[in-house]
Amino acid sequence: MLQVRKLMESDWEILNVWWSQFGQSPWVDGDTFRDIMPGAFQVGEYDKKRRGMGGFMVCKDGEPVAAMWLYIGNGPCAVPTAAISDPYYRDNDRKEALQLLVNFTTDFAKDLGFKYTFAWAEEGYMLDYYLKAGYKKFANPAYELIKKL
Repeated sequence: MLQVRKLMESDWEILNVWWSQFGQSPWVDGDTFRDIMPGAFQVGEYDKKRRGMGGFMVCKDGEPVAAMWLYIGNGPCAVPTAAISDPYYRDNDRKEALQLLVNFTTDFAKDLGFKYTFAWAEEGYMLDYYLKAGYKKFANPAYELIKKL
């Protein structure tokens, strides 16, 4: 049975392995990846232990299958981002697991009171899941960019 839960600290061991196995540049440095992912929601002073914990994991029978993060801010739009999955998970519910994760993250943003979500997605990877969740795509493709300051 597929279920979604909040990310846990122990997930970072798995997530770093998944990124490495996929060879996802510039994400391969797990510490950098964790730095740029949203932290668990908090008010007040930054708490390092929340770093990179602002996301969700879909599991099957307690075993991690895929993860996604949600950026939230002070405007009306939240940003689901950076879906990653176990590259060796090939059960027949793989697509269902990814769709559940997109739908859950989008619904979570709505439940928090956001009016919009904005996402980036690659053709042949996550784009179809977002479209099935009701997202609209721009006519022209775009690139994902990152810069360390």
